[in-house]
Amino acid sequence: MAFGDGLIRWLTAPAVPSAAFHLGPGYLGGLRRSRRTGSVKGSVLRPVPPGVVEAAFDRPNIVKPDAFLALLKDAVRRLGAPEGPVGLLLPETCVKTALLTFDSLPTVPEECEKVVRWKLQKTLPLPPAETRLSFAVHRAEGRAKAFCVLAAEAVVREYEQAFARAGLSVRLIGIPTPALLGCLPRNGASSFLVVNVERDHFAALAVSDGEPVLFRVKPFSAEALWAEAADETAATVRFIEDREKKSVETIWLRPAAGGGETGVPFVQGKVGCPVKILPGDAPAGVPPAEKISLAALLGQLT
Repeated sequence: MAFGDGLIRWLTAPAVPSAAFHLGPGYLGGLRRSRRTGSVKGSVLRPVPPGVVEAAFDRPNIVKPDAFLALLKDAVRRLGAPEGPVGLLLPETCVKTALLTFDSLPTVPEECEKVVRWKLQKTLPLPPAETRLSFAVHRAEGRAKAFCVLAAEAVVREYEQAFARAGLSVRLIGIPTPALLGCLPRNGASSFLVVNVERDHFAALAVSDGEPVLFRVKPFSAEALWAEAADETAATVRFIEDREKKSVETIWLRPAAGGGETGVPFVQGKVGCPVKILPGDAPAGVPPAEKISLAALLGQLT
């Protein structure tokens, strides 16, 4: 089974907005595209000063609301006013994720969510009224898999209200690593690993025979970032190959933490399959120096 557009659509957005923002550790990125052609019409990348935002699942994230509002307004001014609602990729350290497998799932959305929440609460026992659940279902060979993203209601509302103060309506909220699937070649390997190395965490999404089989996020210490990234990547490859009994053909790496010139060879030295950099060539409208920071948005919107 070749990896194709279907999985990209499943793990990215049900409806792609004309603009989206990505709040990463220490930066805010934005991308705006043409609704007619899909081409990039503008991009922005701004530093977020320390102490303005502290990503977390169970407590307020925006520590300095006025400073964050000023940052958002400046980003919108530089990007250009979006046409309609926008998308937002939140830090993966402020959500919880799970990949659940079912023998079957109802096709009616409301009934499907009840079953997913029931199983999810066995591992993440949180009151439904206090959480936002987003999930996508992939059905194949008589089974169903649900890729779930769970966020605290108060945290999501905090971000939505901040963007509303800047004149933006947030329609779609996601996370960056699955969005990177949109950067992959459409006819590439069917078993691969997407690795996202930020300065404070490691995230990995594994796909085997075109199906997602693992998603994990782990906090990092900045002092030994690339050593930890290389070890975690190698451990993830071994785990997938042992459990799935299939080889990881390619590792797609987004070195968002910087230091890729030395870090990428470090990772390559720990694994036997080729390591390739995302997002590849930057499209017109994106400065080459910013393409890695904006890669998740490129995957989400283009």
